[in-house]
This record gives sequence, C-alpha cells and structure tokens, in this order.
Amino acid sequence: MRPQFARGLALLLMPALLSGCAVLGGLRGPGAAPVPPPASAPAELPPISPGSQSGNQPNSTPSKPLMEVPAPVNSTPATPGLIALASASADVKGVTVTLGIRNSGSRPVTFRYTPQVNWGSCELPPLVAIVRGDGKAVAAPSTGGRIGCTEILLTRTLAPGDTLTLKRLLPPLTLGTYRLTAWLDAESAGMPMRVQAEPVALVVR
Repeated sequence: MRPQFARGLALLLMPALLSGCAVLGGLRGPGAAPVPPPASAPAELPPISPGSQSGNQPNSTPSKPLMEVPAPVNSTPATPGLIALASASADVKGVTVTLGIRNSGSRPVTFRYTPQVNWGSCELPPLVAIVRGDGKAVAAPSTGGRIGCTEILLTRTLAPGDTLTLKRLLPPLTLGTYRLTAWLDAESAGMPMRVQAEPVALVVR
C-alpha cells in the first residue's frame, strides 16, 4: 500500500513542483543563459548639408563663381618655320644691315611683303631699329613731310632649307656702340607674319 500512496502523493505535488521550476528558471543564476538585449531604437542619420542635396532641390549655399581667365593674346605674329639671323657693318658710306631668313620647316613657305617707311624712306626689308649703348633709341632722319610708299607687292617662296638674304643701307652713325635689331614683316596664307632676328652689336669707329 505504501508504494501506491507515494505515487499518489507525487501526482498531487507535480503541478506545484512544475510551477516552481518555471519560476526558478526565469531567475538569472550562474549557469543561466544570457537574456537578449531589447531591440534598440533606429539610429538617427546626420542632417543632409545644403551642398550635398541632389535632384532639383535648390542649393541654399551658392557656389563660388569661376574666375574667367582671358585667352592669351599673341602680339607677335607667328612665324611658320622661319628663322632669322642678322649682321651689321659700318663704314664711311653708312651702315649695312643683312638679314638672312631660312626655312627650317619641312614645307615650302610663301609670303609677300611691301615697302614700308623705315628710317625716313620707303625701303624694302629688312626693317631696322637701333639703340645706343646707353639705351636711347636712335631717331630716323627727318623727311620734312609725309611719305607715301608705292604699293609694290613682292612674293617669295622658300623651300625647306632655302635662305633668303635681304640687305639694307642706312645713313652713317656717329662714333659709338649700338645695338641693332632687324626683322621682316610680311603676309603668309592671309595672316600677318613677323620674322625677327636676335639683336646684334655694332661698333662705329
């Protein structure tokens, strides 16, 4: 009879024991499983700056205007493959200026030039400017009136490697040291062209 009595008592106490285990299981002990953290609130994104807005929304921060850089102006007409070398000599008759123009390119160059007023007369190239040793420009002789040069167009074609030699006789200069610059002004392919040599020294004794 005792085993049956013990079995019946166990059946009666089973609900209370089960409820107690449920309560004990909810407590955090040394061997209890960690409780998952509660769901966190959604992270707040930083506000969008006005400069990073996209779409058709207006930008509240105006961009700095770009500085307009003007295109460089070439005051000296381009020389199509021509190089120049000048020389000068002086004697009792005057100053002889020689300007050699060489075509260093790979194509022929055709140009035309006209007489221009230089040093008080209508002369063909080379055109000449003279400066004294102290830096003062030498003035051309006075003509006493206005000069009108005749319309004479001279055309020349220089093949690759060819050289054109131009000479000019200027009035005598007083004794001293000078610096002389010679050049050619012409027209090539409808565009102005200048071929200028490096300045050369001239001593008049």
